[in-house]
Amino acid sequence: MDVLNSLVFLLLEMFLEVSASFSVSGLYRGVWYQPVEHYALLGQSFMNISGISAVRCSVRCLSHHGCFSFNYDHANQVCQMNNASAEHVCNNFQGMPQFSYYDATAKPMTCQNNFVSGNGKYAHVEACGDIEKLGLEDGSIPDESLSASSNWDRKQVSTPAGGRLNKLPPDDDIIGAWHAEVKDTNQWIQVDLGNPTYVTGVLTQGRYGNPYAPQWVTKYKVQFEPPSPACLVDVKDQLGQTQIFNGNTDRDSIVERRFFKPVFAVKIRIVPVAWNGFIALRFELIGCK
Repeated sequence: MDVLNSLVFLLLEMFLEVSASFSVSGLYRGVWYQPVEHYALLGQSFMNISGISAVRCSVRCLSHHGCFSFNYDHANQVCQMNNASAEHVCNNFQGMPQFSYYDATAKPMTCQNNFVSGNGKYAHVEACGDIEKLGLEDGSIPDESLSASSNWDRKQVSTPAGGRLNKLPPDDDIIGAWHAEVKDTNQWIQVDLGNPTYVTGVLTQGRYGNPYAPQWVTKYKVQFEPPSPACLVDVKDQLGQTQIFNGNTDRDSIVERRFFKPVFAVKIRIVPVAWNGFIALRFELIGCK
């Protein structure tokens, strides 16, 4: 039986190297590996394997009963198999520029894109159709899926639901945007997508109306929560650094910003880092439904 299992996994490795597909469905566990780029789970490695690709690393992890996740060192081609997932030891999940983290407990993809080729290098292959708006503007994402760090609540009132792209206030008591209560870089607005979704970028807009106090976000960063681990991760640029996106220069124009690489997320958080007048934002996400 052991010989048969070894042969099966050898054939699986050969198939994956040829197909260059990294959405690996386990023969025994039925799991999928999804990368969180430029991160690694520290202090949980029980076995390091040198000179293999990320795809072969995934197969080794599938075949080992004690492997729940792995880190892949792209610079040195080292596979680090972990005895836990970042979901359970989230404090050990840290930014590491030359690494990618792969969690064996991730949910199956709803939209199949491949990001890693057989030699462990990144090779994005679009396989999910057209990029489209994900449902903030048209209301298919419900109000209860939107939350924020704070909301203005004085003479006029703001709610996270007011932060939808092109949203108009129903009356003069409602602010035509998500409007934070205070002005600092700890403010955010967040969307729970419900299911794991590929997100490729953001559309932003300033506050509707109020010509005497024009308000919009000029710079922001984006954080996402992958299906597993349940940790917020910054969207990175091509150098592996937290990307700061240029936002708006007026109230009504829609500005589109694409990520360097799509992210596979269950939640997306927009964190303003600079603004005109006050923190006020309307936005939409784009990606693959």
